[in-house]
Order: sequence, then C-alpha cells, then structure tokens
Amino acid sequence: MNISNPLFQRSCTLSNSTQLSSKTYIHEYLFPELVNISKPGQFVQIRVTSEYSPLLPRPFSILNVNKNNGTFAVLFKIFGEATEILSKKSEGETVEILGPLGNSFKTDNIKKLFLVAGGVGIPPIYCLLQSINLSQHDISLFLGAATKDDLFLKDEFDKMKFAKSYSTDDGSFGDKNLVTVPLEEALKECSPGSSTSILSCGPMPMLAEVKRLAKKYDVDAQLSVETIMACGFGICQGCVVPLNGNEDGGKKYTLVCIDGPIYSRDELKL
Repeated sequence: MNISNPLFQRSCTLSNSTQLSSKTYIHEYLFPELVNISKPGQFVQIRVTSEYSPLLPRPFSILNVNKNNGTFAVLFKIFGEATEILSKKSEGETVEILGPLGNSFKTDNIKKLFLVAGGVGIPPIYCLLQSINLSQHDISLFLGAATKDDLFLKDEFDKMKFAKSYSTDDGSFGDKNLVTVPLEEALKECSPGSSTSILSCGPMPMLAEVKRLAKKYDVDAQLSVETIMACGFGICQGCVVPLNGNEDGGKKYTLVCIDGPIYSRDELKL
C-alpha cells in the first residue's frame, strides 16, 4: 500500500470559486492539515453532497497549495451529476474532503524535464511547477487540448520562463496536432541515458504514446493516470488497470489510488 502520508478527512469550506469557461472551474478550499503535507501529483476525494445521490466521492488532482492561508485548489470540468453539483457550490458552503492521496512526482537529480499535459490533466503538472525551483531544471512544457478554450491556465504558464509548446485538435491555438508530436521532435535532440524524465498526465491514449516515445528515445517517464475511483484507498477495487510484463505469473493489476496515480515508464500495460 503506497500511502506514505497521514490522511485527513473533514468538512472543508469553499473559500473561492472561479469559472474558467462554461464548464470549467477552479475551487479553493480551506484545509491546513492537507496543505502542510501534500505533494505534487497527489489527489483528494470530494463528496459533493450530504444527500444519498450521488453517494460516492469523486477524485480531483491537487492544482496548487497556499501554505500562508491554508488553502488548496482543484480544477475540474463538468462531466456528470457530481461535477455539476460541485460547480453550483457558493463560497462559504462546505464539502467533505479526504486526502492527500496517492504518490507524487520525483524530480530530484533530474536536470531535463519534459512536462506533458492533456486537457484536465493539467493540475498535477501545474502543481509541480508551483513547488519546485524552476532554475534548477531545464524545463519544456507540452500542453494539448481539444480547443483553445481547453488550454486551461495558459496565461499562468506563459508567465513562467521556460520553453512551451501548445497543441489543439482543431488548430484554434498553437499547432494543429497531438501534443506528442512536438514532444517527439524535442526528444530527438536528447542524449540517451541523460538525466531526463518525461512527466505526464492526461488520457490513456496520450499516456500510451508518451510511454512509446520514452522507450523509443531511451528516456525515463513518469505517467500520472486519470481513472474513475470511489473510495480512494483500495477498498472498492474500482480503479484497476493492468500491469505490464505479468506473463511470469506476477501481479497482473494495480490499484491506481494506492499504487499510483503516478507510474514509471514500463509499469503499466498501455
């Protein structure tokens, strides 16, 4: 079980709500205990209502933390009933939150960081950038989305002084291609075996391509998996994904909530 930090569960006050687009929001919650120990890449479980429906909490990656005022933020897009309810919460209302959950990105002794995010996979990458000393790394960001409206926090990324590449499916901003296309062009310039890692979060097809490119160009990769989960700590068995290389009778599956959400390049069968 990969829960190295204490867990906290409490009723938290929504201190700030910002609408980014018609279906996308940032919520900031007061939760000092979590803020003091959370790490980039971890997530929380939020139960959006005290009613019986929807009964189960939903997972949300931590977007950033503010240790000065004890708050943390999540970014989410309306996909169903739970996120619809959450989007209508007003400042001062409370929700039940459990966290921090999962493991975190590792950047110690890594000089070159290729950061790859797709759509709502942005939060873990943004959280990482808020927590590390940018001057100690050579950073390249690759951000992809369906349209320019889904390039969340682009203005915030633009303030940071490192190389950036934006891609959209419809060509409404940046290059009209998959985010992994410019990533491969950059990887061609890398030296195999160098102190380099790809840190990525997004949909499974994107992670599968990142994994393929990482193997092709012989670089390390850390893949943050997005999946449905109910409990967040391994009881419900709802976030099972297959492991790679289990033909020898070893463990065939992993639980994202307690073994992940971040996996090394060759761990998952993608």
